[in-house]
Amino acid sequence: MNGEERLILDLKQNADRMYGIPGYPVSGLVAGTGAQSVINEKVALEYALGDSLHGRRAAVIVKHVGVNTLADPLVNATSQGLIGGVIIIAGDDPLVTSSTVIEYSASFGPVAGVPVITCRTNGSDAVKEAFLASEQFSRVALLTIQPHDLTREVSDPHRSGSPDTGNKSEEKRSAGRLADPDGTMYGRAVAASEYYDAISSRGMIPEGCRYPVPEPGGRRSKKERGYSLTLCADCPYQPLFCILQERGERVICDTGCSILAMNEPYRFGYASYGMGSAVAVAATSTGIALIGDYGMLHSGLSALIDVYEKKLPLLCIIMQNNCMGMTGGQPVVNLLPYIGFAEPVVVSAGDATALKKALSNQKRPCTVVVSGQCPQEIHHETFTC
Repeated sequence: MNGEERLILDLKQNADRMYGIPGYPVSGLVAGTGAQSVINEKVALEYALGDSLHGRRAAVIVKHVGVNTLADPLVNATSQGLIGGVIIIAGDDPLVTSSTVIEYSASFGPVAGVPVITCRTNGSDAVKEAFLASEQFSRVALLTIQPHDLTREVSDPHRSGSPDTGNKSEEKRSAGRLADPDGTMYGRAVAASEYYDAISSRGMIPEGCRYPVPEPGGRRSKKERGYSLTLCADCPYQPLFCILQERGERVICDTGCSILAMNEPYRFGYASYGMGSAVAVAATSTGIALIGDYGMLHSGLSALIDVYEKKLPLLCIIMQNNCMGMTGGQPVVNLLPYIGFAEPVVVSAGDATALKKALSNQKRPCTVVVSGQCPQEIHHETFTC
C-alpha cells in the first residue's frame, strides 16, 4: 500500500471526527477518509476543538496555505488547552505543483508552540503519535506531509497481523486538560510554555522563538493578582449574564466582552479559542455560543453560515452594542443586514422577560440578537478574588 492509503486507514482508526478542505496534495486524503466538508479551514478547526471539549478525537485535513486560515484558533488553543486530541494534517507543496506559494507548515510549530510530527519511515504510526502528543501537551498537534509521503510504498498493517484498521482503536486514551480558570491571560500563556522543553526534547518543535519568558512581576493567577475583570457597572448585558448564570449553562465565549463570562462573579463561560471562534466550537460542544457583533462580523459569519447549512443544534447569542467595547468603543456597522439568512430573534438587553423567552426557544439552530447600548464611558469593573 502507499502512504496515502496508510494515512487513510490510520485516521479512520484513531479519529472520531474528521473535517477536510480539498486541495493539492491532500484531496485524496479528504475523499478517502470521508472527512466532512466545511466552509473554510478556520471553521473546521473550531468544530474540531468543540469535539475535543466532549472528549472526542478530531482531525482537520488541509493543504499548507490552509494553515494560515486556521492560525488564530491554533495559537489560542495552546493557552486554552483541550481534552480530546486534535490534529491538523497539513500537506505541503514544495515544488509548487498546484499552489500559488511555497510554505513550510512546520514553521507554525514555534509560532503556536505546538508539536510537529512528520511522516517518517515505513510503518510509523504518525497519526497515533500526533493524537497522543496533542493530549499529553493539551494543544493541537501538527502532522506535516509532502507529496512523496503519499506515493511511496509503506507497510500494510493487515499483513503484520494487526486487527482490521477499519475499526476504531480500542486502546485506552489519554486526555488533555483545559487551562486553569483562575489563571490570568499571562498566567495561561506561561503555563502553556512550560511544555516547550518537553516538546523540543521529543524532536517535535522546530527551532524558533520561545515565549513568553516568565517574569518576576508577572501575575499568573487572578487570585495572585487580587481581582478579575467583569462587566461595566452600568452594562446593559447584566440581565443576560444573570439569566445564563442562573440556568447553569456552559457557554463558549468569544474575544471581547463575552469572555468576561469566564470570570467571577459569573463563571458560566467554559472555553474561548479566539476571535469569531465561539460559533463553530459551541456547535460541536456545549450548544451555546456568546459572541459580540464585531466578533461575528470579523470572522464568525462563515461559521454561522456553515452551522445553518448543516442545521447543527446551536443557540447563538450575539451581543449587539454597535461598538468594540473591549478596545475603546470604536463604532461597528449594523450586523443585522449580514445575518438575515439566520432569521434572528432581536430583543432588547433590558427586557428580561423577552430575553428568557428567546433563550428558551427550542428551535435549533437559533440566533438571538441582544441589542444594548454601552455606556459613554466604558470602564470594566473589577471583582475581588
